[in-house]
Amino acid sequence: MEQNIKKRAGELLIFVLMSVLAGFMIGLGGTSSLLAANLLGAWGKLVGATLFSLGIFVIISFEMKLFTGMVAEIPTMGVKNLWRLPVVFLGNAAGVAITALLVKFSFLADTVIPQGAAVIAPKLAADAWALSAFSSAVLCGFLITLSVWGPRYAPKKGLSASVAVMLPIIVFAFCGFDHSVANMLYFYFLGECSGKILLYILCSVLGNMVGGILLPLAALLKKKCEP
Repeated sequence: MEQNIKKRAGELLIFVLMSVLAGFMIGLGGTSSLLAANLLGAWGKLVGATLFSLGIFVIISFEMKLFTGMVAEIPTMGVKNLWRLPVVFLGNAAGVAITALLVKFSFLADTVIPQGAAVIAPKLAADAWALSAFSSAVLCGFLITLSVWGPRYAPKKGLSASVAVMLPIIVFAFCGFDHSVANMLYFYFLGECSGKILLYILCSVLGNMVGGILLPLAALLKKKCEP
């Protein structure tokens, strides 16, 4: 019994650690994307989106735990495992916070922090911001699932697994769709905390979840309809 408890405690510790590392990578990807947007003008958005996709590539390659990637498991996760979702989100948020803190005390602070605040401030000030955040996050969630599932199907079609992972991420980052974890970096750089910001985070979380389960639900339905 004691050995089982230690094993479960160790597994939980690794789970939390991999969640924090995934958030750290999202923070690094977001930082590089913001730097590119600041330095490269019109081409900065495309370069930044490509750099951001490398963060997701590392997360998937090293099997880190990312909230928006785990969402795809909801239809098959089972009720007893749903606790993993809030835990992984909090771990991701902590990892992003670590990146934001390190950036704050680095030579990039004067360039990256204002750029990050400039990304999220107009979204918060927009009309119908809640609906906009939710809708944008649905699109992001769908693309994240495409990225996470890419390595499963790309080799069967003779495609590169790396391209299958990175291309959907480049699309969502280029379009500026709301990724609930990546948004945390911008909120940290904004330096504010309010009820509106918390509701924005909630809208993006719900949107990511809705968009993220669309493909898995379709796959389950297809499987049930097959003879």
